[in-house]
Amino acid sequence: MEFVEKSFENGLELVKIYSKTKNSYFTVAPERGAIVVLLNLSGKEILYLNEATLFDRTKNIRGGIPVLFPICGRVVDGKIFFKGQEFEMKNHGFARDSSFNIAGYIDMPDKNGIVLRLSSSEFTKRFYPYDFELLMQYLLSDEMFEVKMIVKNEDSSIMPFYAGFHPYFLCNKDEFTLKLECEKCFDDVEKRFIDLQDFKELDFSKPEVNLDFLDVGSSEVEITLDRDKKIVLLKDENFKNIVVWSLKDFDFVCVEPWMGEHEGYINNKFYYLEPGAIFEGWFAIKLANE
Repeated sequence: MEFVEKSFENGLELVKIYSKTKNSYFTVAPERGAIVVLLNLSGKEILYLNEATLFDRTKNIRGGIPVLFPICGRVVDGKIFFKGQEFEMKNHGFARDSSFNIAGYIDMPDKNGIVLRLSSSEFTKRFYPYDFELLMQYLLSDEMFEVKMIVKNEDSSIMPFYAGFHPYFLCNKDEFTLKLECEKCFDDVEKRFIDLQDFKELDFSKPEVNLDFLDVGSSEVEITLDRDKKIVLLKDENFKNIVVWSLKDFDFVCVEPWMGEHEGYINNKFYYLEPGAIFEGWFAIKLANE
């Protein structure tokens, strides 16, 4: 297929998918958690990536769009209970440490894409005692990149999870702006709720920004990455929370659509998928109209 370009770099397979016009493209690393490591929309670089972390399999990748499953957020002491038993679980789950297979490619009249698959295995059952299939579908047109997560419960038990994504947006923090509809926000650094009526702008002079915007009412989040690069993050109702995270002296801001919240499992805030049922969640990144 002419819109697919495969390569190997430092022993890692990378798959590049082009749009119909080849004006836009993205690159995904199936073996590194199906992470999208590069996204270029009509000549504009959208994502931050620290390449050293991509090629060092002992490290979590800092950059791209990590897939968070079956948990998004922190796991206290690295332990979690499923089916009445205690299991180890890293923050943000195990999908980002898993190798996905290429399930197929998508050739539509106006979009191109790829589908990646992760199935339950001895590895996944060390952390999550369920039979499942996780499909990641990535679709690209010239001005929009779409992500669909499809979860199939192949277990005989109801399957709890809450998932999310961790996009690292490349930006100029002096020009960064964020617009969304929300009434409640928790500062996860200072451990307090923020009065959004007095909230003016993100303070990137702090060592860390970590804000959980809860129950975001808008399906669109408007983001200015710099004066020449504005995007809109679209999401469906499954991803009700938006987490904004950044570190001082790094040129990224993460704007993360999550189904749940940090430590939400403690209060049983799971999505429960019946045996044989299928969950579909969707978000997208598009260039904003000037």
